[in-house]
Amino acid sequence: MPPEIQQTRMPVGKIGNLSLGRLISGSNLISPNMHARDLLYMNALAKHYNSEQRVLETLRECEDNGVNGIVLKNHNFKHFRLSRYWDEWGGQMQWIADVITTDIDQYEKLLVEHLELGAAAAYLWGGASDIWYFQKQPGRIVKAFEIMKKYDIPVGIGAHRLEPIVFCEKEGLAPDFYFKTLHHDRYWSAHPKQNRRYMEMYEANSPRGDEYHDNMFCHNYEETIAFMQDVKAPWIAFKVLAAGAIPPAEGFRCAFEGGADFLCVGMFDFQVREDVAIANQILGSPLNRRRPWRA
Repeated sequence: MPPEIQQTRMPVGKIGNLSLGRLISGSNLISPNMHARDLLYMNALAKHYNSEQRVLETLRECEDNGVNGIVLKNHNFKHFRLSRYWDEWGGQMQWIADVITTDIDQYEKLLVEHLELGAAAAYLWGGASDIWYFQKQPGRIVKAFEIMKKYDIPVGIGAHRLEPIVFCEKEGLAPDFYFKTLHHDRYWSAHPKQNRRYMEMYEANSPRGDEYHDNMFCHNYEETIAFMQDVKAPWIAFKVLAAGAIPPAEGFRCAFEGGADFLCVGMFDFQVREDVAIANQILGSPLNRRRPWRA
């Protein structure tokens, strides 16, 4: 860790009845789903590195540094037997469930499965929101939200695109939080704006360097910041480093100054302490932030 970065206590915010550190752990690095552009070996490397023991040790490292929330899918939880972290390690990590499906008829069944495994909150997977909106079936977003609201947990709506969030606000859904991507496009692998398409991240990766190849997750950085200024729900921003293309000091500051209340960041064990220190340093410094803290 650079000597000028000092460890301080992680600031916390509230989502429903949960008190969460401003930095939340993501799960793609343990899935593994590395979003590694054309580096074909990266998923295999992550899979071999992140053994069950190392994942449990990473959770402990997170908690020791004030990161007390993690986004997980049910297959993460089952594969790594993460209940051991609570039962054997005495962990207090709070699991935010990413319920992944585009089958609205299976949604409640999958949600209940996550809750029975110990989820403390849940949100609609951004892929479902994006796809349903594109297919002109936004009513499914409403239905999934209504299903989640039947249970006594904080409920969120996720999206990579801004359009589903705009729809939810117009419909007055009032989730407990939004889970929306936020990163700029000033990194070398970002493809030109004129070549970006709504559904590109759900299509086959292009072999061309000027088109989508698992390299961009927020198409409308400025528009997202502008729209979220007046949104009352807390905002967890994810992909703030564009899956490793933006340095943490830059990505974290851009996201917090852009209005995010929390950042969800995938971290290997050796990254946790420095990422927390960077986040704490930014949060303890003057921020050029127009959006009020919503949590």
